[in-house]
Amino acid sequence: MAGLACARQLQGAGVRVLVVDKARGSGGRMTTRRRAPYAFDHGAQYFTAHGPAFRQELRRWLAAGSAAPWSGSIGSLVAGQLRLEETPRLRFVGIPGMSAIGRQLAEGVSLQLQTRIAAVEAAVAGGWQLRVDGGATIGPFDAVAVAAPAPQAAPLLAAAPALAARAASVDMAPCIAALVAFAEPVACAADGVFVEGPALAWAARDGSKPGRPVEECWVLHGTATWSRTVLEDEPAVAARRLLEELATALGGSLPATLHCDAHRWRHALPETPIGGGGCLWDPDLGLGACGDWCLEGRVEGAFDSGRRLAQRMSAPNGSAAEEPVG
Repeated sequence: MAGLACARQLQGAGVRVLVVDKARGSGGRMTTRRRAPYAFDHGAQYFTAHGPAFRQELRRWLAAGSAAPWSGSIGSLVAGQLRLEETPRLRFVGIPGMSAIGRQLAEGVSLQLQTRIAAVEAAVAGGWQLRVDGGATIGPFDAVAVAAPAPQAAPLLAAAPALAARAASVDMAPCIAALVAFAEPVACAADGVFVEGPALAWAARDGSKPGRPVEECWVLHGTATWSRTVLEDEPAVAARRLLEELATALGGSLPATLHCDAHRWRHALPETPIGGGGCLWDPDLGLGACGDWCLEGRVEGAFDSGRRLAQRMSAPNGSAAEEPVG
């Protein structure tokens, strides 16, 4: 989200941009895993919109059919008691999955996928080059924006020690996600549940989101504390623990499972965002970074961070007036 928002803003300012991504598709944690006939939003579950820039972008997604409101009932489970929201918040999701938002943002942007960057280096002819795994280089470029989780961004900012230190100071919490398809509907009056448990923090019925398959697919997210303790464990074991805790929280047994998988998010949410200007940028070096860890751990925070960095990169003096974010 941050990198694509930055790229689109730069292109709008007349800057030639190349987005390099290690994944098979753009979108980062706004992703959907498909295991036919099942589909799971195993990263970001939904997003809200507050600031004017993000609301304007959301209107574009809604008009294009790549996003829609999620009208599912949301509640919390405390001591075995389910409490539904008295005043439901307006939440949105990508259509037909969260990954649709990344595809929408990437339209018209030059992408180089499945390319892992090992280092950002000074190019012989000036500017920067990107060294990829295996030793090949891409470039040169006048400037580089790093849009990766803080622990991964820090080494890529090594040529700017002050920026690298700020990125390294950010703690990001992990999250174990379990992706489960059940043979029958789960007996729960809510479609999304915040859980106060030692292992389970969130459970969502993905099929309640618009545009999803009709199968009874659920995504379970572990707490940060528990996820840290089992991060290197066998994923199937961690998934079973989350299922056990969901059954306990709902006060009964769960239907038979037709599919069960797990995903390790090593850098799921920023615990100590850097705040301030909402991005990192050294105009003398032409090197910067953006992400939710620069501003706040929400989809909108990543979007605003990317736009702020683009504004500073495209400004004549390397600094630009910041738009309101909400």
